[in-house]
Amino acid sequence: MENNQNSYIQDIFKISIYKKFLPLNNKPIKEYCLNLKKENKGRIRSNSGGWQSNDLSHESLNDLYSCINIIANDFAKELNLKKKLSIDNIWVNINGYKDSNKTHSHPQSILSGVYYVKTPKNSGNIFFNNTSDDVIQHSWQKNLFNNYNCYNSPEWFLPSLEGYIYLFPSWLKHYVEPNMNEKEERISLSFNIK
Repeated sequence: MENNQNSYIQDIFKISIYKKFLPLNNKPIKEYCLNLKKENKGRIRSNSGGWQSNDLSHESLNDLYSCINIIANDFAKELNLKKKLSIDNIWVNINGYKDSNKTHSHPQSILSGVYYVKTPKNSGNIFFNNTSDDVIQHSWQKNLFNNYNCYNSPEWFLPSLEGYIYLFPSWLKHYVEPNMNEKEERISLSFNIK
């Protein structure tokens, strides 16, 4: 018979998100992004409104690319990945008032991420969907819990913070809230790592 004094919660599946502040000068990055928007019409992928660039060339933002590659490989070591990783593709997102990004994942990549260049007040946060979201919402009604936590939440948000980078497994579904700032745009760069 098991002794109750040895009882504890053992986490068996975890999803990690890597968060780090990058001490980069965002002014030239912001200018680069805004100039790029003026030069071409971009594309529509997960964006609902707003503007998304086509994939950028790797020479465009060397300091940022170097930081992303270093951080991605630090994260990969923690995840016990075997091979060295590098950026596969990267693009700019500019979201004005009420623009957002629909729920999506990044197939055929290992890690994905976002770097926030400009995040005015009320410009929207990034939300990650629990991989068991459908089952949780179907079987565990809201009134079952005092508070949501990492064990019972169908989704989890992280604030969009200027100068911060988030990396996460590419299969993790996520979306970005609408920018509710009527005067200023949210600017970010998203990327995939292979």
